[in-house]
Amino acid sequence: MSKLERNSNIELLRIILMFMVILLHFNNSEMGGAFNYVENKPLNSFILYFLESLSICAVNCFMIISGYFLAYNKTVKLSKIVDLLFIVILYNLFDFMLSIVLNENVFSLKALVGCFIPANYFAIFYIITYIFSPFVALIFDNTTKKIQNLLLFFTLVIFVLLPTFIDIVNNLGLNLNGISPISINGNGAGYTLIQFFVCLIIGFYLRRNNINGNTFLLIIIYVLSSIIMTLFIHKLPSLYNYCSVFTVVNAICLFLLFNKLNFNNKIVNYISKSVFAIFCIHTHYSINLLWKKYLILPKFVGGGISEMLICMIISVVVMFFICLIIDIIVRYTINLVKDKLLTKVSVLFSLKEQNK
Repeated sequence: MSKLERNSNIELLRIILMFMVILLHFNNSEMGGAFNYVENKPLNSFILYFLESLSICAVNCFMIISGYFLAYNKTVKLSKIVDLLFIVILYNLFDFMLSIVLNENVFSLKALVGCFIPANYFAIFYIITYIFSPFVALIFDNTTKKIQNLLLFFTLVIFVLLPTFIDIVNNLGLNLNGISPISINGNGAGYTLIQFFVCLIIGFYLRRNNINGNTFLLIIIYVLSSIIMTLFIHKLPSLYNYCSVFTVVNAICLFLLFNKLNFNNKIVNYISKSVFAIFCIHTHYSINLLWKKYLILPKFVGGGISEMLICMIISVVVMFFICLIIDIIVRYTINLVKDKLLTKVSVLFSLKEQNK
């Protein structure tokens, strides 16, 4: 089958998903810390949790997108793997240098060497699923629709429905980790390689079987699922796990909704190229200082609803565009250096040819 061109609908979704990830970290008690300031504000708290419920599916949705576009993939490009690892290492180094400039860190050889270890769970899990994607494609190539239906069914039952049940029962005071199909220690909140393969298979299935869904029904399911999570999250915190049926269903609905759109926009496509870099940059220590010092203002987050929402919107948007600008500058600089090096190399070769 011919290669599927990405139009701007999915690129726009990737940008929105990145805003969602930043919003999640805005709320996160350890990063942005917004949840820490609304404990005595029930309505503020409800709004933040509802937005959290709408956004918690972002990582799953990223992987469904990958599965959708890898559904007919037959090769593994080493350059793609190198590019991903390069971005992770590059921004490890950027964070290390910036933290020194800001007097938040001191130079050490050990820390410098550590920057070259691409310790980013998303990148590592994605690369592994990417490497295995041609084998998954072979399974789909050589099976009937009935077998594919069974593959999806058992994948969802074993790795989504069962973990959801186990985690809910654990929340209620019993321990069922021993029957988890994911690990002896439980389901790992869905931060597992298995979860990435689940989303990969979902993406494959949606593409191979041309699943579209009804727009109105998709919106209803997405909103209702988010409301259920919001209402029960304090008693059942596992509803926010990546392997939760609610999180997975929301990711599928969101993807299918955007997949119905059809438009092209150069600005959207340009910005979307930086999404993974933004994902890497915004979680680093030096950039995270922005949350603490400038972008999370307790008196606004813990104030009136309008103040909280304005603070949240400004914080998330500013964080996104700071990271975007950093990546644009870095990309421009790298391309400039690369072009100059290539020019010098070509000149050297031409001189050698002339001297022969």
